[in-house]
Amino acid sequence: MGDLIAEHFTHQSDWDVVAYTSDADYIEGDTHNGRPRVPFEEITKQYPPDDASMFVALSYGKANANRRSAFLRSKAAGYGFASFVSPHARSLAPIVHGENVFINESIFQPNAVIGSNVIIWSNNVIGHHATIGDHCFISSGAVISGGVRVHESCFFGVNSACRENIEIAEGSVIGAGTTVLRSTKAHQLLMAAEPKTLQLKPGQEDFLVRPAKSAD
Repeated sequence: MGDLIAEHFTHQSDWDVVAYTSDADYIEGDTHNGRPRVPFEEITKQYPPDDASMFVALSYGKANANRRSAFLRSKAAGYGFASFVSPHARSLAPIVHGENVFINESIFQPNAVIGSNVIIWSNNVIGHHATIGDHCFISSGAVISGGVRVHESCFFGVNSACRENIEIAEGSVIGAGTTVLRSTKAHQLLMAAEPKTLQLKPGQEDFLVRPAKSAD
């Protein structure tokens, strides 16, 4: 995740990526991708908060708890945060968002609000007057309809969706391909039903696109 996000910052923003950091137990080598790799325990000495900003480029491990913890630790160390909004993101007005936000190529309808420490990947639709709480991760292809309130630390899998004017409670995990029609309760996992499986014989693979022969 750090490598992916660094590529976006490098090629599509005005920020310069000057170093990587992680806890000392996870450090292997002094450099990564040609840049210094500094233990978090030493980061304020080498890159003081007055000279650099932080971006917490962690994924959704432990239901976003890992990224939330790293964000709060970085904040406590005195860092401000960089954010990235893709030039290919579409919105009628500047997107309203908090700190440490990564927004890739997605569509934002009017009056949508994004909290802090949120990652929104590609090809999502965030509806009008929707609110995305802090520490959320939205995978590709999700649709969050108008007026939806997403509380903090939620996860949306690829191609998931939720109807308008409902609440997605704190810690909800919406699995890939799942459609949510009513408000959730805190820390619920919602999963789509498994698709029905049919075994095809050789030569039948294109039956969905080839018109059936007439009985005549």
